[in-house]
Amino acid sequence: MGSCKHCGEKAGFLRRSHKECDNAHRAGRQRMVALVADAAGQPHFSEAALVGDLEAIAAGAYINEDGIRAAIAEGWHQAVREGLADGILTQAEEARLRDFRDQFAIEEEHKAGREATADLDRAARDRLMLDARLAALATNTGDDHLDDLAHTMEESGFARAERRSLLIQAWEAAVEGSLEDGVLSLDEENALIRYLQRFGLEQSDVDANGAYHNMIKSAVIREAAEGLIPERLGELPQIPFNLMKSEQLVWVIDGVDYYEVKTRRERRGTSHGVSIRVAKGLYYRPSTFSSRAVEWEETVHEDTGLLGVTSKHIYFHGPRKRFRIRYDRIVSFDPYADGIGVMRDAQTAKPQEFRTGDGWFIYNLVTNLAQRW
Repeated sequence: MGSCKHCGEKAGFLRRSHKECDNAHRAGRQRMVALVADAAGQPHFSEAALVGDLEAIAAGAYINEDGIRAAIAEGWHQAVREGLADGILTQAEEARLRDFRDQFAIEEEHKAGREATADLDRAARDRLMLDARLAALATNTGDDHLDDLAHTMEESGFARAERRSLLIQAWEAAVEGSLEDGVLSLDEENALIRYLQRFGLEQSDVDANGAYHNMIKSAVIREAAEGLIPERLGELPQIPFNLMKSEQLVWVIDGVDYYEVKTRRERRGTSHGVSIRVAKGLYYRPSTFSSRAVEWEETVHEDTGLLGVTSKHIYFHGPRKRFRIRYDRIVSFDPYADGIGVMRDAQTAKPQEFRTGDGWFIYNLVTNLAQRW
């Protein structure tokens, strides 16, 4: 005869508990979890009153001290889930939930506490990311936003290395967001630079994924569209282009694949005729042969080299091909996902393609320069 694991009385043959005791235990635990979740979500609550209520419920539901601790952890986890249900965790909500966790020393003991802490950290990180993105693009009150962000970062509880990583990721996301309309305004560029300076971030810190380079390229296009000659290259090694006195180098891209459209020709023909029997086992076949010229075009890789864009020309320098094309000698520009195609103003001209890896940038840069200069 087994004994009930709850009340200790006889439970019956091969039984470990009474049904009534199981129901009381389950209902009591649910009440305790709900009570903790409600208290954790409130700005103010009485710890003594909460503990007293939990102990009173536990006494009637056959729940021991360990069970009370488990119910507190589960209730706090539920409060975290409810706080994150709207997708936004405010700083006040985060502080309240963390204070409750620390007050009852929840995290170390139970899986529910560890999972809730991970959820809380993730939500806090997302909020900091959003705050940092907004601060990075704040154009009117930028300094105030940056000061607030610095204070929030210090109070976040994240380690210094993690805060730095968050700042970098937020800046990269801000650059991506600012380029969604295809144009980086001067105010946005200044705000992004101010953010880097405020938090001591270098170009190498934020260019691992090309974000800094993308910002500069967008600024180059903006200046070209405004009729200015962009000066963003900085120090360059000696280049192989023989520039004219009246032109200025704007951009250089190495490793550019150059293609030309070639016309291929060959003659194709057919033979036909009738076999005539001359003798047994011997046939004579008079036949005729006709042919025609066939032509087709194909795009051929001609060279790989350095592409230079200036205020007046497109330059190319490779091991086999070296030339420049004046903008006013180009009759059409063709945008590609990975480059640009041009057609010269000549009767025998064929399309020429430059595959740079970034068709959006090179097309917008060259077409704007061609229109202005």
